[in-house]
Amino acid sequence: MSKCNMKSCDCYKENTTACWFCTRCEQYGQGELSDKYVSELDRVIEIYEYLAGGDMPGGVTCWQPKMSRKHAFDVIWFLQEVTHCLPDHIEKCKGCDNLFDTDCEGCFLDDQYELRGKTLPKKYWGHWCVNCIPRVGWSLR
Repeated sequence: MSKCNMKSCDCYKENTTACWFCTRCEQYGQGELSDKYVSELDRVIEIYEYLAGGDMPGGVTCWQPKMSRKHAFDVIWFLQEVTHCLPDHIEKCKGCDNLFDTDCEGCFLDDQYELRGKTLPKKYWGHWCVNCIPRVGWSLR
């Protein structure tokens, strides 16, 4: 068996060219990520879309659930927080419901912020992508 060249997983396949991660994320034998690299965010979005009945990845034929987007993200959350199978820095924006990477953009608002000297109202609490962050003059306590 030969070891997969992908740095983000430890998969072992007899034929590394058949490895999903290698063929999708790295051009086999070159050792460098190519323009086919799929980010963690893109992978989580792909799972999210699959669960919500969106487009299937090319070459995949299997039963597909048709969950609501809320239930689909509940599954993503479970895989992040309980099983730790997915990275927990991918969140759903409270404003637009799109997924985004909190390591790169957006913010999380809660009771540690204030608005006009009072605790920030709960309607503003949650994860917000950079395009949807409430512009109401909130500040850190």
